[in-house]
Amino acid sequence: MVLSENTLGLLNQIVSIDCKGALDSTQDELIRDTFQKILSTGNVYKIDDIEKWLESTVANPVVSERILNVAHYQKAKYDAKNPLKMAHDDSCGCGGDC
Repeated sequence: MVLSENTLGLLNQIVSIDCKGALDSTQDELIRDTFQKILSTGNVYKIDDIEKWLESTVANPVVSERILNVAHYQKAKYDAKNPLKMAHDDSCGCGGDC
């Protein structure tokens, strides 16, 4: 799964957070709100995609770590609320590898 343009736009806003040492509460809240927005608009993501995206950015290591922590937490919370969601099937439906 590739991150959507909307998701990338929101993530690009938080990767540029500038912090010296620890994040302050406003910066932390911005990261949490960003992932809530991503999931509330129907854009789901894989943690691997977030990690790959972070590798391609020049984010502060503190910010990168917090982004991954929040991504994991928000996704787990979202998945727990939606246990019967349909998985996207990329196959043709014949049961083989088309």
